Amino acid sequence: MRQEGRAGAIKYVVATYSEFSLVALLTLFFTNMASQQALADSSVAFIVISYSTFLALGFHNGAIRDGAISASTEEKDDILRLELYFSAFVAFFLIIAAVIARDNFYLMAGLFIGGVNHLKTACQTVFRLQGLDLLLNTLNVAWATVFFVSFSLLAWLAHGIALEVRFFSAWGAAAAFVICVIFAFCLFKLKAFKRHATVNGALFLKVLSSSKYMFLMASGLVVLLTSDRVVLNALDAAEKVRADFQYVDVLTNIYFLGMTSVLYYFTPGLLKRFSSVDVKHQGAFAAMVAKYATYLLGVVILFVLVIIVFLLVIHKFSWSLLGVFVSMLTLKTLLICLGFVCNFYLAKRLEVVLAVSYFGLMVVGFSLSLLYGYLFIGTSLLVFLPLLNALLVGALVVYLLKRISVQDKHEESPCIN
Repeated sequence: MRQEGRAGAIKYVVATYSEFSLVALLTLFFTNMASQQALADSSVAFIVISYSTFLALGFHNGAIRDGAISASTEEKDDILRLELYFSAFVAFFLIIAAVIARDNFYLMAGLFIGGVNHLKTACQTVFRLQGLDLLLNTLNVAWATVFFVSFSLLAWLAHGIALEVRFFSAWGAAAAFVICVIFAFCLFKLKAFKRHATVNGALFLKVLSSSKYMFLMASGLVVLLTSDRVVLNALDAAEKVRADFQYVDVLTNIYFLGMTSVLYYFTPGLLKRFSSVDVKHQGAFAAMVAKYATYLLGVVILFVLVIIVFLLVIHKFSWSLLGVFVSMLTLKTLLICLGFVCNFYLAKRLEVVLAVSYFGLMVVGFSLSLLYGYLFIGTSLLVFLPLLNALLVGALVVYLLKRISVQDKHEESPCIN
């Protein structure tokens, strides 16, 4: 069983990085070839794509958590059907909003892609909870391959169309084509169109109710990841500064999205494992985190070296760009560590602790970012803007780990004679 799980994990990692390699190549091509103005303006589309996750109200994560620990297969299937129905509703709402916002290309593109991403998340949830690793890997690679081919054709044949239009159009069309086909497959597989497949209102409210804390967590994560660019746009920072931050965000996402996808794959298994961990073994959790943090540090060092070489080769290296890169990479690395620790708390149904923590991070982090941006706008110190949130996230990781350790000692102390 362990070897099968390891083989499945390796296949998923290969498929995930195949997906992100294709998308990264296209995104790097776009960010290096687009004008400074187009790159700065495109941050609106990327921010909208990120913030569109708010509309799920944390339901995706709640479905994964409740589905992973559900008592029966029937209940799991009911949860997955609700996930498909709810995702379709949210996607429809966002696509209608995209049609209404068609006069603003970047807003329209962000809303449309955000809507399709909800369908993609629903399909991934179905495949993960049903153990359909091959279909999960196929979904991830297929849409990225179609995106790569369609953008390559547009870049070759449609020279009269602006690069940013070709890029986001290929992205949206490829994602919609592949994901909608696979989403329809999921509907038929779960017999969502059968007469007996009625909506379980009580179960929906149960998952949605438990998802409110997941919603706060997801909201906090998105705000932490985007607050720097939101602040820069709000303060009308120089075009070059906004372009640099967007460019670095694309670079660091190659690492961040890849590593979080690996963690995303293991989440159901981690939830099951941690939910059954007794007091005696909880003390080993911190050691487990330290072990994986060491592996993560090795990946970070390798990634930094690769990106520095890349920037030197394309003649884009500058100390200010490197400062933004290190700041943003530090933030995203600590967020990965936080995500791993959160699995322990979720398995123990301590969502309230996490929700309050993430809400505090969101409010304090955004407020400090806005203040820092206001004080240092137009100065070289602005490159360290993401480090504010990084320090807050690091402090929270330490606090949550210490809380586990203190709880273990407290629960073990009565047994000491």
